[in-house]
Amino acid sequence: MLRTAALDANGNRISVNPLTGETGPAALIGSLVNNGKGFVNGVYANGMGLSGKNGYPKGLMNDRGILYAPRVGIAYQIAPKTVIRAGGGVFYDRLQGNPVFDMLPNPPSTIIPQFYYGNLASIPPASAGTFFPAGVVGFDEGGNIPTTYNWNLTVQHEFPSGLLVDVAYVGSGSAHDPYRVNQNAIPLGAAWLPQNQDPLNSSPKFDGTTANQPNFYRPYQGYTNATDYAFGANSNYHSLQAAAHRRFGKDVTFDVAYTWSKVMGTASDYTTGVNPFNSRVADYGPLSYDRTHVLVINYVYNLPKFINSATAAGKVGGVIANNWQISGITTFMTGAPTTLSYSISGIGNLNERYTGSPDIGPRIVMGSAPSYPKSIYQWMSPTGLALPAVKGSAGFDSAPRSVRNPGDNDWDVSIFKNFPLRREAMKLQLRVEMFNAFNHPRFNGFNTGAQFNTAGQLINTPTALGGTGGRYGFGALTGTADPRRIQLAAKFYF
Repeated sequence: MLRTAALDANGNRISVNPLTGETGPAALIGSLVNNGKGFVNGVYANGMGLSGKNGYPKGLMNDRGILYAPRVGIAYQIAPKTVIRAGGGVFYDRLQGNPVFDMLPNPPSTIIPQFYYGNLASIPPASAGTFFPAGVVGFDEGGNIPTTYNWNLTVQHEFPSGLLVDVAYVGSGSAHDPYRVNQNAIPLGAAWLPQNQDPLNSSPKFDGTTANQPNFYRPYQGYTNATDYAFGANSNYHSLQAAAHRRFGKDVTFDVAYTWSKVMGTASDYTTGVNPFNSRVADYGPLSYDRTHVLVINYVYNLPKFINSATAAGKVGGVIANNWQISGITTFMTGAPTTLSYSISGIGNLNERYTGSPDIGPRIVMGSAPSYPKSIYQWMSPTGLALPAVKGSAGFDSAPRSVRNPGDNDWDVSIFKNFPLRREAMKLQLRVEMFNAFNHPRFNGFNTGAQFNTAGQLINTPTALGGTGGRYGFGALTGTADPRRIQLAAKFYF
């Protein structure tokens, strides 16, 4: 039970203990009333338990017992230079240990006071030991183990001139992936209900702007967010993978690998917070590590000996011109998916206004498929973007991660110079290794935060395009990967 709000004779806010009628400073509004239930040494801990006691599992989740992971692989040579391979299996992931550390601040072990209507200085000494609702973190007791089902089919063929080509379909599906869900989330539309308005507001609007402090109408009073690490997310991956390998004698090796793929799911990793009411609709989409196209080229080239003269001048020239090697990796890759956000100039409480829940945010409406002019001021066009309907959002007005960051184009090059020494196989090698060798800009992010005015017009596009967003307004490129890095080294072989 929480201390409520009232007005004193002078019209000032004060707190009221609903059990005793005792009044206090406004800073105590929303604090916990100690009625003897759920308190441990004066600290609220209703529903909290210790591992291995009173029916709680020792590891805070049930033991899943022995798990079976069958796997099979076959290879069949259908022609002298053609092989078909296929395989599949079940694989398990270990449980993350990091969420355990998130439980350290749980009451009653740790108390973090938070004042909503004042500050510490406004609380009299007699109120020492007063506590406010706190957030808690826990595990899903079921304790399902993240499971991946993997399958593949590959055709491998050797063409003339020693060209080896692989073409494969590789797929997988994952179940019981971890995610975070707020078990104490306020239901949609709750901020608009009459019983959840600020009792001291004589003219409630029922639109989210006059709602009471959220802790007063949470499903489980006495706590703020109750974050549960659960195991209900899923994902799927499908890809076409092709590779070619060619060795040109002993001095040149050349490989090309291309992947065309899509990975979809509801949570990218264990830190992802999902919609607590309809995750399948709100959160299913391309995951953060999805890359539609990836092309990787690697090569090693031992340069020929340009000078073979046995003369004194030839030997000196050979030391300089011979025994060079160039190798590198070149990567072309499409960008990562991301999600747009928005704000309205001069208006707060967007969650309460649009979804009626302080815990569920609305999404920007995308009236058309995103287009990408790809200029430095406008990586993505704002055409078709609009505000959702007031009091009409459920948190999935557009798909998650529905736009793309810039792709990557990276060239890593190494140059080696070998100096043979007298003994066989003894040499000194000088190395120059360059990452992003050509030092070209590798943009990897853009401003995804749109700002609208109250009329629903986008206003924060870059100033160069007529907006008010300055150099880095909405749609402008803002982030880059590392510039060129050069590493020098010497290696002695003996």
